[in-house]
Amino acid sequence: MNKSDIYILEDNEDIGYVLTYFLQDEGYNVSLFPTVADFNTGCEKSHPDLFLIDVMLPDGNGINVCTCIKTDIRTEEIPVILMSAHAPAEVMSKESCANAFLNKPFDLQVLLGTIKEHLS
Repeated sequence: MNKSDIYILEDNEDIGYVLTYFLQDEGYNVSLFPTVADFNTGCEKSHPDLFLIDVMLPDGNGINVCTCIKTDIRTEEIPVILMSAHAPAEVMSKESCANAFLNKPFDLQVLLGTIKEHLS
């Protein structure tokens, strides 16, 4: 089975750990980045099959990161799922061009279903 690569941009160490462990257990290759700077460095080397991005970050904004992904010809077709505890889904999706939005806290099975939907 060919594993899909998922890049996670999440500054909360606990959430990042849970997401990484859960998605690896589900058979995905996961790269976790705690800052936008680390994320940008990782994206220079290669691109994943899906991005999972927190909105509130210490050195940037997930909406801006999503906009950069969706306006770059090399990454515009890669699905982006935004996560936040602070913003309504309708506004976030329209502002960011994200493929999906999950309110935190979210059910891991809902997350998994959303990921599978966008990787199929």
